[in-house]
Amino acid sequence: MQYVACLRVGQNDVKALINLEAPRRDVVAPLLDMRGDEDRHLQTFLTNWTDHPFFLDVSRVAKDVAEAFITTNDLHSPSGAFENKRRFFADVAGINQNLIPVVSWVDDDPQRAVIQSALALQGTFQNIAIRVTCPGEPTATSWNRLLSILDALESPETATVILDFGATSPANTASGSDFNLSLRHLNSYRIKNLILASTSFPIDKPASNTSRSSACYDVAWQSRVDTSGIESNLIYGDYAATNPTAPMEYIRGMPVLPFACYYTPTEWWQRRKGSDKEFVRYVEIAQEIRNLPGYHGDDFCWATREYARIVATSTNYGNNGIWNGYRINQHICAMIQSIEDADNDFDDLDPDDLL
Repeated sequence: MQYVACLRVGQNDVKALINLEAPRRDVVAPLLDMRGDEDRHLQTFLTNWTDHPFFLDVSRVAKDVAEAFITTNDLHSPSGAFENKRRFFADVAGINQNLIPVVSWVDDDPQRAVIQSALALQGTFQNIAIRVTCPGEPTATSWNRLLSILDALESPETATVILDFGATSPANTASGSDFNLSLRHLNSYRIKNLILASTSFPIDKPASNTSRSSACYDVAWQSRVDTSGIESNLIYGDYAATNPTAPMEYIRGMPVLPFACYYTPTEWWQRRKGSDKEFVRYVEIAQEIRNLPGYHGDDFCWATREYARIVATSTNYGNNGIWNGYRINQHICAMIQSIEDADNDFDDLDPDDLL
């Protein structure tokens, strides 16, 4: 596992994942936030995601929390040490045993219920994950709760900790910073993995009939983290060209302008073209993507193969939802290549160059 992609359970997010080739599944692990009125998209994922690990949580996004699957099953209820959420995990594991369940909370959840939930999950699953929401920095309540969970676990070395910064990042990651000292504290528990997750994907889109480039800052800050004295496996994570803080609700009558995005390290090229629901413009957008200087080639991934097909046939060019899936798939594949290239560059260095 070299990369964790955080995504909501939705039709096109799932399409982006299940169209990843087997070698890419070997190095990426999705972190899925359950949401929706039913679980059919999750079932599609579980059936098609083969023998590779994945993390599963229940979304805390305000709109998602109000959706039927979460409310009907009362998945955020702390009753019985989050019994409903644990039952949901057990049902999922019955379909796909590669599940790594995620322990998460909001600060006003009862601490005992959270800790007992973690203990119960570790008694059932070979590996669990603990997710701490960090709005810039973790709150004192959340950080102390994480440490309390790790203190209570019989085998903290089987646990993965996810520090989820959302659309933020730590103020300082250098040696001696509060963040660095926190990582050093975590290191004493010998946890299995430490995942950093963030997104700098813009919450807005370019103006109609324009394009722009937006910098991806997630790679930069995560690569600057001082890891001296930290033995845990540190894993890069992002939201795969999505932003959970962006407006997601469609309002009746809202214009839907064709929108596309393409990632090359370390920026997103974004394009809006055409008028309301003028999806035929995606034929032209696909060609514009293929003309980009950093284009990876038509055979690079599922998304680029679709771009080539759309240009060649001018048919089945899709809509905004389908193109959201393309951009997620392409981002994941480009990020995997970028991480592997960086590792290879490091391996090729002469040891004397590192002193």
